[in-house]
Amino acid sequence: MLGGLLKHFPKEYTPNSAQVKLLKNIDQAFNDGYKFVVCNAPTGSGKSFISKTLANASREPSENFKDLITSYTAFKIDQTGSYVHEEECESENPGGAAALTITKALQDQYKDLFNDVTILKGKSNYISTIDSNIDVELESLIIPKSILEDHRRRHKCPYHNDRKNSLTSRFAALNYNMFFSLPGHVKKREYLICDEAAELEDQLVKEFSCNINFEMLNKMDIQVRPFYSKNNANIIKWINNLLLDLSDKMDELRDIINNNKSNNKKFLIETRKQIIGIRNLHSKLSLIIETWNDSEYLFETNKDGIAFMPLKVNNLSNHLFKYADKVILMSATIIDATNFCKSLGIDKFKYVEAESSFDAKNAPIYCTTKVKLNYHNLKRSLPKIIKQIEQICEFHKGDKGIIHTHNNTITSFLSTKLTDERFLAREPGVNNEMIIEQHLANPAPTVLVSPSLSRGVDLKDELARFQIIVKAPYLPTKDKRIEKLMKADFNWYANKMLCSLIQSCGRGVRSHKDYCTTYILDGAIVESVVNNKHKLPKYFIDRFL
Repeated sequence: MLGGLLKHFPKEYTPNSAQVKLLKNIDQAFNDGYKFVVCNAPTGSGKSFISKTLANASREPSENFKDLITSYTAFKIDQTGSYVHEEECESENPGGAAALTITKALQDQYKDLFNDVTILKGKSNYISTIDSNIDVELESLIIPKSILEDHRRRHKCPYHNDRKNSLTSRFAALNYNMFFSLPGHVKKREYLICDEAAELEDQLVKEFSCNINFEMLNKMDIQVRPFYSKNNANIIKWINNLLLDLSDKMDELRDIINNNKSNNKKFLIETRKQIIGIRNLHSKLSLIIETWNDSEYLFETNKDGIAFMPLKVNNLSNHLFKYADKVILMSATIIDATNFCKSLGIDKFKYVEAESSFDAKNAPIYCTTKVKLNYHNLKRSLPKIIKQIEQICEFHKGDKGIIHTHNNTITSFLSTKLTDERFLAREPGVNNEMIIEQHLANPAPTVLVSPSLSRGVDLKDELARFQIIVKAPYLPTKDKRIEKLMKADFNWYANKMLCSLIQSCGRGVRSHKDYCTTYILDGAIVESVVNNKHKLPKYFIDRFL
């Protein structure tokens, strides 16, 4: 007889030994009073089933909360711009679980696996039921309010339907961006499951960053005041002045639309797109002003504009974590749980690690220590590894594979040396999706060559029987934020590289029967793995030969 969380495991499936142990440990952590559980779970350990189990174990959202959401009452705004029923929503005990993902593709994976999960994406992902040529975001801006409201009374809006279902269900899958964009009083949950949690710091940096493009503002006749001083008070004053200018411009554009008698659809769409762009920029800048004292904000200026970004997110993470009673941070690539949690402002947590159910013999990692491809000797050393790459590819001449370059310089170099049509390189201006489609469609043993295939790519079975990691995937130190954090804490920098390395090594083996051989050509990786062996997951170390 299964007890605790285990009794809520999806009934149509049987938990494996790794899932049983993991759920027991999570259950114990919550019973011991921990709000945060850090779960290191490798590919194949069934992280999606852990999420579904937690959702099944969660409280059902209250009927009053469901009524407020279903009737759209929760989203009504008064004359001051405040939500009418904000306090009423917040007084309800949070129920259900929300799994947060990095990409929309991962949301779809949840949907494919569980038919009762609800997913919610941005309005631009939904087609209007009134006009199939526009999306829901533009629909509310173009179509007169009276017509739109009458139509929605008679027909279900696909976006609002998904929003209602995701907020009232016990299990919803959203991407981080979508979750952040929802008003706070409607998104409280009993469980918040942060999937791919090793990327959470980057997601928070993205959420609290803002790029201001001078050319875009000038095209809309928004005057850009000179930006000279590095003094905090002057920077805040500059941002506040820009916020006023953005508000004025939105009012001006709304007046133009209201006074337009031509009903020119193209003109309306373009004007509304401008409003959306200005509104999004206004929201980002407002968030930065709101959190200015919570984080040291950096800024970079160039001829094109200004970029603001937080240095650390430890004091910003509560803007996510406060919306749940319990938080599970899941990833296959958590390095050094203590420092990982410190970077997210988490003081008290329970760390649990799942055993890999994959046979390490199916995913061996071979290394060489002959060449170290650091910044200073890169161009000199690259010719030395060409022969190694050619030999590996010849050995796997009948197999599809991946070559992880981790920067554009190496990609360009290999493109000139590996001229066979077998190699599909991601050239400048070409995205990964294009070469992956070619890879999938071509029956020949094609080999992907790209700097950015370490995450979010599922190349199972015959799609990748081997992969080559050319260089240690260190973050670029030309980035001001990365440079500053690296100088302050090199361990943080090294952990980021190791995290990316584990992700790269995991692209080729996606199931128990799958197999893929990985070759590491940068000797610096071997040195780093040896020095940090105590931090790394056992399932990863076991793969090294």
